[in-house]
Amino acid sequence: MDFNNCFLQELKVETAKEISQWEYDEPYDVYNFKGRPNGYLMDQKTWGTEQFALCYDNILVGQIACQFDDDNLWVGWSLSPKLCGRGNGHLFVKRCIEEIRKIKTYNGKIYLRVSASNKRAIKAYQKSGFVYLKTIQDGVAYSNNIEDFWVMVNE
Repeated sequence: MDFNNCFLQELKVETAKEISQWEYDEPYDVYNFKGRPNGYLMDQKTWGTEQFALCYDNILVGQIACQFDDDNLWVGWSLSPKLCGRGNGHLFVKRCIEEIRKIKTYNGKIYLRVSASNKRAIKAYQKSGFVYLKTIQDGVAYSNNIEDFWVMVNE
């Protein structure tokens, strides 16, 4: 996969439906979209403003969501399960950052939160320039579990 030739585009119905079927291998299955209603993903008002698809030609590579909190940009993303575990996560993250900075004309700090137990994602984030800022307690999506999350920043 040549991530340098990937680009962000507005989510579309077909793309959102495809993402809603994503399933990850254990122990990353807590991030599965399939079988879990996701009102935010399907909220068309956010498509092209907060939610985007990273594509290569007509291939869906990943999904990115971004929101401003005051002047700070927070991001979250998901790499297609077909592309996970190949050591390319940092390239995906770098490309998403480049693209979102361009679309949002934003040069400030970018923040994310990641489960402290998700070592694979943390490694990819660190390799792409994110650094640990602090640990917070937060709820895990689709469960009642509270766990530690790292807040990371890319300057």
